[in-house]
Amino acid sequence: MSFQPTPLNVTTLLVVALAVAAMYLLMRGRHDSNLPLLFYSAVLMMVSSSDRTIDNFLLIAGLATALTLRFEFMSKGFTKFVSFMTVATMSLITVSFLDQIFGNGMLFL
Repeated sequence: MSFQPTPLNVTTLLVVALAVAAMYLLMRGRHDSNLPLLFYSAVLMMVSSSDRTIDNFLLIAGLATALTLRFEFMSKGFTKFVSFMTVATMSLITVSFLDQIFGNGMLFL
């Protein structure tokens, strides 16, 4: 468990910090924030331009739930469920990235 401050690791930590900020806003009830979509665009750019990998299903499910939150006509209970699913997928992506930085990178493979 050693951290090597390569540019890819530091960039990944910045994306993780963006995820934490987006999850904080979602848990506070700010569903009109664009931070989850910004997070998923940053993850998509990072995955496509580096050797970092995450599960494609996790990325697609998280992006779909983040886009579903943008609808304003959902009921309160369904909005909470979708918000929970968005936070859960963001948390799993964050854990996967942290495992690739600090661990052996084999957590979700």
